[in-house]
Amino acid sequence: MKQFLFIAVCLTVAPALVSAQTPTGTITGTIRYTGIIPPSQRITLTDGQILIHNDVVVHKKSKGLRDAAVLLDWTGKVPVNPKLKPVLIDQRDMVFLPRVVTIQQGRKVRFENNDIFNHGVSAQSILGENSFNLTTPPGRGFEHTFKAQANPIPIGCVLHSWMRAYVIVRPHPYHAVTDADGTFRIANVPAGKHTLWLLHPDTNYRETIMVNVIGNKTVDLAITWGKLKK
Repeated sequence: MKQFLFIAVCLTVAPALVSAQTPTGTITGTIRYTGIIPPSQRITLTDGQILIHNDVVVHKKSKGLRDAAVLLDWTGKVPVNPKLKPVLIDQRDMVFLPRVVTIQQGRKVRFENNDIFNHGVSAQSILGENSFNLTTPPGRGFEHTFKAQANPIPIGCVLHSWMRAYVIVRPHPYHAVTDADGTFRIANVPAGKHTLWLLHPDTNYRETIMVNVIGNKTVDLAITWGKLKK
């Protein structure tokens, strides 16, 4: 599996804490994909049903790309909101739903199996805190707290090889995943010039763009990709 490449910037001073007085704005946008969509996979399940799957999910009308992650390259210190509920990743209809999630370190992820079949949840990482392999019987679940790392954490099911998901953990809350229309929204972003990482985990496509956030305003981005491989 290819690895995502990120540039780590080391600071000689402690990162600033975002205060209530810091001006903030909102980043919204749409990621469209106009390139060739690979053929869908036909997967025969144990009960004979056919599952149609494609790593690249594009809205037919808008060309919006689903499950792309948008991440602010931010080094400031932001406490996690203790009132936030765990992010749910469900095992349903023989797939992980949602397929891609972004979370802030300290917020839990809850894995549930709402299928009638046994499943497993395996996480692969060089960090021990982000690596495990557990069985999830029907109707059961568990929670896990991941540690922030540069690369997405692949999630799989050892019983069903086509089942995949990705957990992306950051030390801040400034990130989002595109929806079925390819749109995203990141609120309360500190004002200033920032770098945005754009990632499509299934194809390992990534790029960066610069964005200037102005306090109490929304910057809307229109992003079009013609290919998903470099």
